Amino acid sequence: MKTILTLNLFLILLCSNSLFAQENELEPVSIQFKWFYQYQFAGFIMAKEKGFYEREGLDVTLKERDPTLNNIMQVINGDSQYGLADSVIFRYRAQGHPVKVIASIFQHNPLVLISKKGSGILSPFEMKGKRIAYQEGLDDSVINSLFKFGNLKQSDVIKFPMDFSHMEFVNGDVDITEAYLSIEPYWMKTKYGVEVNIIDPKNYGIDLYGDLLFTTEKEIKKHPDRVAAIRKATLEGWQYALEHKEETIRTILKKYNTRDLDHDRLSYEADITKNLIAANYIPLGEVRQERFKILIPLYMNKGIPQESLNKAIDQLIYNPNRTSFLLQKYLYPIVVISMLLLILILLLVFYNNRLSHLVKQRTKELEQATLEAELASESKSAFLANMSHEIRTPMNAILGFVEQLSKHEKDPERQKMFKTIETSSQALLTVINDVLDISKLQSGKMTINPQECDLHKLFLELEELFYITCEKKQITFRLTLTEDLPKCALLDDIRLKQVITNLLSNAIKFTPEHGNVRLDAMYDEEQQSIYIFVADDGVGIAKENIDKIFNVFEQEDASTTRRFGGTGLGLTISKQLIEMMEGEIDVSSTEGDGSRFLIRLPYHPCSLAKNDDSFNDPQETQALQGHILIVEDNLTNQMLLRMILDDIGLSYEIANNGQEALDHFSNDPRYDLILMDENMPVMNGIEAVKAIRSIEKEKELAQTPIIAVTANALSGDKERFVQAGMNDYLAKPYNEKSITAIISKHLR
Repeated sequence: MKTILTLNLFLILLCSNSLFAQENELEPVSIQFKWFYQYQFAGFIMAKEKGFYEREGLDVTLKERDPTLNNIMQVINGDSQYGLADSVIFRYRAQGHPVKVIASIFQHNPLVLISKKGSGILSPFEMKGKRIAYQEGLDDSVINSLFKFGNLKQSDVIKFPMDFSHMEFVNGDVDITEAYLSIEPYWMKTKYGVEVNIIDPKNYGIDLYGDLLFTTEKEIKKHPDRVAAIRKATLEGWQYALEHKEETIRTILKKYNTRDLDHDRLSYEADITKNLIAANYIPLGEVRQERFKILIPLYMNKGIPQESLNKAIDQLIYNPNRTSFLLQKYLYPIVVISMLLLILILLLVFYNNRLSHLVKQRTKELEQATLEAELASESKSAFLANMSHEIRTPMNAILGFVEQLSKHEKDPERQKMFKTIETSSQALLTVINDVLDISKLQSGKMTINPQECDLHKLFLELEELFYITCEKKQITFRLTLTEDLPKCALLDDIRLKQVITNLLSNAIKFTPEHGNVRLDAMYDEEQQSIYIFVADDGVGIAKENIDKIFNVFEQEDASTTRRFGGTGLGLTISKQLIEMMEGEIDVSSTEGDGSRFLIRLPYHPCSLAKNDDSFNDPQETQALQGHILIVEDNLTNQMLLRMILDDIGLSYEIANNGQEALDHFSNDPRYDLILMDENMPVMNGIEAVKAIRSIEKEKELAQTPIIAVTANALSGDKERFVQAGMNDYLAKPYNEKSITAIISKHLR
């Protein structure tokens, strides 16, 4: 009897252990990487090594990529259940592949193009006719978007298949190659001694997702709990890797080092990867439809129907909370209503087939025309902004160094030469500003910013500005302000000054020697209006040409351009600015007897606060003391700022990009002021400022004054920088006086 009882207990224990083992058996799954083991996949590696996957009941295999295979199709074909791709996964969905994005890893795409230093290839505008190596079908969303920005067709470049060793680039067989910002620039310099130019699509407004974790609809349908578990454990792994950089690097070197990686390279990759993930600003794993919508025009040009793209937008992102319970609950009413609608539609089609066809065709044409117009407008605006930045940057150096050289020059002839360079450069800037202003006006992006304005001071500054010019041409200049002219008015003083400056410049240009130019201002209390007169006794305007002068690119006649120069934009811009300020501008003229321009503006009263000067007295700059951090990637502009700060007597340090600035500040935050550029490689100015403000908040430090010193000088740029955490803004080109004044304003 005891033997039987013992045998039964043994069988019960054996069954229990068997059931327990089955219950705790791990599910085998695999994740297909985009490349070989490196820090790019640190979160997946740490999720496996720290047991996060195992805790969720998963036995995960991390598979390196075979470069000869399409890693996306490997997941679609079932070789792996999960994989990594960038924004190109949207195209696969639109082409009918049942893929689903379950989490974002990299908010910014690390993919860039690189060229050799000295090649002259610095942007997409120099790529025409060049030899370019990149992967088609896997990483080409970013590159095709960059081609589109540069108005490049596939036939405009010489396409080479991707050489993953990059030796074709090193040996000069290709001019440009695809690269990862986190790897190849470092590798090129340390391994091959090759200095490169980085052509980063993000600098041209092309900011797409980098690594995205995706799976298939089949996997979601059969194993919804496993999908949720993979997502949860992966994000935990990435959070751990970001917080434990050195431990993660040691783990990769010890267990996943298949390509002779070293600590320095992985550390460099880790720092760049952290910026690309941007977990401090965007929740880890968050995916938004809007980031894919910007690719619709690109893929439409590739022949994918818009209907397929719109459908892919709705179906691409995995949302476990979305259920079909409403459909199930109201299935019968939906079916009945659908049948009635179908009958109605068939009747409408029967009676209106021809009309529907014509309407559909016309609608499609209008939609395409609207899309093309929007794309053209966006391209033009982006191009103008980029050209403004690229011209202002070297112009800053030209004007700055001319100023520094002329300070110490005694020879009158050389002083005259320096003055000519300065005048010509300012004339070029005027043309650039006119083109940008007319573009903003035409696109409706120009804004008026009314503020308290000292009218008397504004007119006296204009008198001082034009008095010397008139004196050189032997023209008599007269300013008259009536006694009832208010001292303070609420208006956009910058735009008003721009309009009056244009009118006075024209008056002086068209008035011969010994002539007269006058500027008068008065107040009409009954009309609650301010009247401004600009008059001259110059060549005048023929009666039949008066209506032309406010038209874009038009002057009185062709001979005017030949004799006096100009773009024909100034009066057009002036008229539209005055109208935006709810005012009017009118002209009367007699050929040979001069012209008279009248501006009427509504008066909005205000009262000036005491001691409202924008900057400190320049004499106070002699006593300035402090230590400044210069953040500027352009070596020429670094040299100019060093010369100015040396003259002021301030000490300084230099950072070549936002990441270096952040490193400087992290090591020693005791800077009295930071001069911050915006467009820089590795990390831009806005990202650096946000990181610095985060450090100050975390360590409870007083805010360091940060001034944006940048060639981004379009409307809204100043507000954008201030909103990002900067204290003030100075547009390039600047001079010693403006730098000194803005430093004096903030340095205590």
